[in-house]
Amino acid sequence: MTLIVASKPVFQPAGLSQPALLVLSCIDGGNEWLAHAIQAPRVYAFEDEMALVVAAQQGLHGMPLVLLPKLGLLAGAARLIALSAADLRLLMAVEAGSEDAATTAAAQTLLAGEALYTAADLAAVDTLLKSLGVAGAPLFQALSLGERIALLDLKAQLAADGAPAAAAQKAAARFAIDWAYGPVEFVDYLGAFLALTAGSSPLGADDARAALAAVAPMLFDALDCPAVAGFVAPEAVAGAVAGWIRTGRRIGFPRLSRGVWQLVVHGGYRGETGTAGQALVDAHLDQAKAFLTRASLDRARLAQDGGTAHFAAREPDQPGEVGLQLDATGAITLEHFAPA
Repeated sequence: MTLIVASKPVFQPAGLSQPALLVLSCIDGGNEWLAHAIQAPRVYAFEDEMALVVAAQQGLHGMPLVLLPKLGLLAGAARLIALSAADLRLLMAVEAGSEDAATTAAAQTLLAGEALYTAADLAAVDTLLKSLGVAGAPLFQALSLGERIALLDLKAQLAADGAPAAAAQKAAARFAIDWAYGPVEFVDYLGAFLALTAGSSPLGADDARAALAAVAPMLFDALDCPAVAGFVAPEAVAGAVAGWIRTGRRIGFPRLSRGVWQLVVHGGYRGETGTAGQALVDAHLDQAKAFLTRASLDRARLAQDGGTAHFAAREPDQPGEVGLQLDATGAITLEHFAPA
């Protein structure tokens, strides 16, 4: 015996949970690797089953994403093991070639409910970029799965009831292309520019550019964050956040562009400069910090690629929400704050 999971020896495949075994079955060579690891003379030790399936996928194929070709789904092994055994068996039935219409429909419903996007879903990103007039921009030449999903979410926002007109969206896209250094920054800056130029108190394009240029430096001190040892339970995340706040510090943003988006979309920023602008920024971040001292975290929602986990913090029976992001390095950052 040389396979150890969560400090316990595994003598046979039945020593693992059904979700772990099913995810290994989704990985090409996963079952064979498991048999080898149980009998091999060297020791294979993993912190938990999630670490085991992630290591199996990465080690066998040199990439973190598992391909389910019949469904057209790419997903991280960590995301798949978060599904129930029943859900995984449903997906595997389709992958095994089931032509039962009810099974196929149930699988599609499952994917939609879990926000797992197939190749057919993600193809809509190309349509979005063309409609915004930025499809040929170098920024989008090598999109990752996470970046495609961020753009797909943007597409849904721009198609929602009450969204700004197409001309305003294209103007915002042109601005974002000039400012962004990556697709996710493009999403942030497009949203911020739209909020300034097509919101309830619209600014002209030049004033909006000046406003965004002014607010960014005010957020340089809003990028520090607590950290934990990789993906941990909500209780550990909550503990790290509480400990950080007790020292008087705020939870920072995952990137500067996200902070800009937050202050414009949810913080009421409209171009204030100097001490007035900094006071607005500080007040909003202090409000988020105070909210986190009262709120409770929901269970984690893993991103499709398995690279980040997202938590919503809410007060019971109260409006408002904080979204926290936990990445694979253990950094905990402020993804969004919608005040009460």
